[in-house]
Amino acid sequence: MNHGYEASLVKRVVNQLVAGIVSGEYQDNVLPPQVILSKKHGVSRTIMREALSILISRRMLDVRPKTGTRIKPAKEWLIMDPEVAEWRMRALHDPDCIRRLMEFRALVDPPAAALAATRANRHQRIAINAAYQRLLHASPSEPLQSAAEEALQAAIVDASGDEVLRQMGSVVRVGIRTMKAALRNQPHALPRVPDSQLGDYGRLVRAIETADGDGARMAMSQVLSRTASLWIEEIA
Repeated sequence: MNHGYEASLVKRVVNQLVAGIVSGEYQDNVLPPQVILSKKHGVSRTIMREALSILISRRMLDVRPKTGTRIKPAKEWLIMDPEVAEWRMRALHDPDCIRRLMEFRALVDPPAAALAATRANRHQRIAINAAYQRLLHASPSEPLQSAAEEALQAAIVDASGDEVLRQMGSVVRVGIRTMKAALRNQPHALPRVPDSQLGDYGRLVRAIETADGDGARMAMSQVLSRTASLWIEEIA
């Protein structure tokens, strides 16, 4: 069998298994035997074994003698993998999950903002200001505002010059996109970025422009605090 075709099959099965896990399809959080899963998904046992091994490596499944393949609690999944971060957010979109996402963001965005203020080169500062202007003038459409806001946050993390923060930042962005997607499914519309938060972003960008690391850190922390309050209010 073509290797590329095998890889695509494995990926498809992984996504199908994750969808079942997130939706609570499996009784008592136990997966059926591999032979049953293989027939259900229309693939060979070899493909199914590879798909399950991926989920095991990402700490989503636990295989033990006699007890079979059990689904581990979502809080134990390997969140530093961007795909797993998305799956975990899909499984745990509640106020506690928002708080956990914000706690993780607090490890990334405020330190990145402080570093960007002192390390960003001329081109990076221009990119940050341009992203901020796009956010200010974004259409009232929530998806367009979200894209502009994400671009600004990504530009700031990139300007930090810290590769670890950049990699962690990619996980944060996945979490934000997934959380916003969950909120769009709530009865009420996802709120626009309020003027007060645009003001926070303005202070953040000015602090970066003036190489004020402490000011940038504080402004980004305020952005996170206000975002958490809005999201928790919406999902509650």
